[in-house]
Amino acid sequence: MAGYDVVTFGETMIRFSTAPGERLETATTVEIGIGGAESNVAVALARLGRRVAWASVLPRNPFGARIAGELRRHGVDTTHIHWVDQGRAGVYYLDTGAAPRPTQVLYDRAGSAIAVCNPEDIDPALATRGRLLHLTGITPALSPSCAEITRRLLTAGTAAGIPVSIDVNYRSRLWTPKAAAETLAPLCSEATILFCGRNDAGTLWGLSGSDEEVARGLAERFDPAVTVLTAGADGALALTRDGTIYREPAVPVDVIDRVGAGDAFAAGFLHGYLDGDVELGLRLGVRLAALKMTVRGDLAVLSDDDIAACLADAGSSHTIVR
Repeated sequence: MAGYDVVTFGETMIRFSTAPGERLETATTVEIGIGGAESNVAVALARLGRRVAWASVLPRNPFGARIAGELRRHGVDTTHIHWVDQGRAGVYYLDTGAAPRPTQVLYDRAGSAIAVCNPEDIDPALATRGRLLHLTGITPALSPSCAEITRRLLTAGTAAGIPVSIDVNYRSRLWTPKAAAETLAPLCSEATILFCGRNDAGTLWGLSGSDEEVARGLAERFDPAVTVLTAGADGALALTRDGTIYREPAVPVDVIDRVGAGDAFAAGFLHGYLDGDVELGLRLGVRLAALKMTVRGDLAVLSDDDIAACLADAGSSHTIVR
């Protein structure tokens, strides 16, 4: 029997962000938090009551302790972290914007402990201990060793018949569209669930047209059981292998912080999928993404009441189990 509902692997960084109205250039104080695509998903799922394990490589220093401690506080199992005595945690800085000035992100993650790790640091058998393995396209971009760990986890998971979700999550600051498309294509071809943003589908694989046409283009190229296309303010859709299409409009929201909304969406979708309901997953994903945007920071720190209302609005009979 699987020990976890979801297993995931990736980098989590320390986040330094300015208060609204402040600029990094002149700010005298910043807010400290953590953020990483895979751990953001893990936290949201844990707060939904799922059993989640997050694996990574962290340095034995205050930043490494901050990352692991915060994830544990939200219910994520961190016992599969590989700790190193030397090295650094990745950092990113958020220059918080307000319309018409966009929020800007400055990364300082090159040479982080996970980027320079040995592929042997993470046991690929971990992939077989969950009901589902979740990976993103960010991690393979960090270094050849991270790409190798991602491939090993994927191979172990698929060999054991474990469903795999892949979130393309293209980051232009990490690699070129050509490099990303070439590296991610074989991973996407092994995906059970493929998450892709409309813009990423165009940037990496030249897909255009209506959202349905873009989703069908991804499905024809990679043949996942479920293709999930996110389109920001236009909502999201899911296309199953039998040709069924589900659509869900975006939920109106007063945005506080957009960072992490896509990860909250993925968590909501996976929560529904694990209950065998793609349509519920789509509805829940859109609603969790909206709720996340009302919270500062990367993490979807939502109360039980928030989540219960979200589940009820999405039409779920699932209850949170602590």
